[in-house]
Amino acid sequence: MLLKTPGFDAQVTAAAARARGCSLAADAIRIAATLDGMVPEQVGRAAMGLGERVYTELAESQAAGFVPSADPAAGPSADTADAGSDGADDAAADGAGDLLMLTETGRLRVVPAGTRPASGGEGAEALGTLKWQSRPQSLGRLFALARDVERLQFEEVHRWLAQQGPEAVRRRIDATSHALVHMAPVLLYVGDRCYSNLGRFSNLPGRSMAPDAEGSVLTVLRRTPAAQWSPEDAVFVVCLHALISSGSPVRAEEFNGVQLAPDLLAGFLRERIGAYGAEVPEVAGEPTGAALDLLAAACAAGRARLLDRGAVLYREINGASLHKRERIMPEAPSWDELPRPVADLLAETAGRPLPADAPPAAAAAHAAEVVGQVVRQAAPAGFTTPYEGFLHRFFATAADALGCDVAMGRGPRSVAALHSTVPAEARVALATRDFYCCVAPGRDFADRFAQDRAALARTLSAYSARMRYNTWHYLPHTMSWTEQTPRRDDWFFAPMTADITNWSDQHHTGHVTFGVRHALRVPLGIVLEGAYRPGLYDLRLLRTTGDEFELPELRAAMVTGRMQALLHQAAADRGLEVGDFDNGWYRDFHGA
Repeated sequence: MLLKTPGFDAQVTAAAARARGCSLAADAIRIAATLDGMVPEQVGRAAMGLGERVYTELAESQAAGFVPSADPAAGPSADTADAGSDGADDAAADGAGDLLMLTETGRLRVVPAGTRPASGGEGAEALGTLKWQSRPQSLGRLFALARDVERLQFEEVHRWLAQQGPEAVRRRIDATSHALVHMAPVLLYVGDRCYSNLGRFSNLPGRSMAPDAEGSVLTVLRRTPAAQWSPEDAVFVVCLHALISSGSPVRAEEFNGVQLAPDLLAGFLRERIGAYGAEVPEVAGEPTGAALDLLAAACAAGRARLLDRGAVLYREINGASLHKRERIMPEAPSWDELPRPVADLLAETAGRPLPADAPPAAAAAHAAEVVGQVVRQAAPAGFTTPYEGFLHRFFATAADALGCDVAMGRGPRSVAALHSTVPAEARVALATRDFYCCVAPGRDFADRFAQDRAALARTLSAYSARMRYNTWHYLPHTMSWTEQTPRRDDWFFAPMTADITNWSDQHHTGHVTFGVRHALRVPLGIVLEGAYRPGLYDLRLLRTTGDEFELPELRAAMVTGRMQALLHQAAADRGLEVGDFDNGWYRDFHGA
């Protein structure tokens, strides 16, 4: 069975073609901004600069028509390319030349008549031109004014940064670089510029580019006095530093796919501070850069206090734009949201049900009873130990209970290998083979492969291999080894917040190949040697087709994960190890 999806490039091409089939500008704008419904509209529109938003809003309000481009590769005509922005007012009355374009990164761009498209480091293709019924006489001046407002913001931030001194600027660059190389990809915009560490769009350090690479924007900025930077680069450094200082460093992903503009960032930080129930600091009269730093500090403090009070956070992720947004659960998930089949499995194994109002100590005791009963049983056919057989049954039950194609969980094969008594050299040498991922298909998903058991085994094995790598990748941060000697520099921040992701099969090669379209992730930790180790385990559920996940399903997954973490804790306390779930095991178990 073929699970591979077309991927992001194909979606951009398809959305462009669909937009060219429109006769109304409003329809073309909506399709291009949302990649034909794949990206939330507010995110797609927020990718445009202020002047572009003025253009599109006026075109929609005046019911402008749309003339598709005959040559998608063509830009504005040569006779208007060098004109200034005010030339838009001198264009023909029907608005010929007001061009819509769609970039390779999925951003809708507007090129007013008489202007040349600004280079933002992205390739783009023409969609078509606006056809006005009554073209606003002031349109060109409005566009120029909006651009001037944006430019003045950027220049004010630039002047402020240049006054901070070389050492302060260097610290901002270093903190930004450190965050970027230890987190998932970012792709965001400052005016016409695109900043990213994702694949071919990369101009920042990350998986595709080393921290000191010559192609990195930050490498150039390190050796250039701040006064000589472009205003866009200054805004990028100041705003991204404030963003990663406002909570978890991965907060940077909350501006993926949108403009990282000073006014938008200030509004975002104010909204978050209010959502955390904290007081917004008074920043009137402060330079924009200083105001952003003050707001970021208040935001981080408010978030920490909220978490200390027991609030539960999660993130909504749009896989096409990579846009991620932190949300606050209205109330913490409770045991009565545990899916009934999972609860029945636990009750059957322990010999008694888990009370819906069980306090933490009682829930931990229940999990310990489950593990205690499991290890007394014989290992099921195909498994080395009864514990491994139970893990597989647990995930298979969760997959069917939550209507998923696959459920899986990863972790270390032996927690003893992580103890501080093990020499640092041995811990640094741990490889992906020292971790496991138990992947269990739902019944319907397995049935889709019919007799092609080899394809099923390859698919599940591929999911497992990627998750084994993830545990290895997070390990230094999970175990607080990032500064040990010797150390490993290839690591990501350990995940701590549950995610609900839709359209995940766009950028990630493995997700494209194996159809990981919609997913839930619940990071899990246990206590080792008296310290909590976040993200050492997780629960993941995925769908390759069908409906997106909704919040009730995420809550049920989070409760399932809570019990899973207690099971892992009980197993670690007993010193249980996991040897199954490597590539050979999947071939053997599924009869490939």
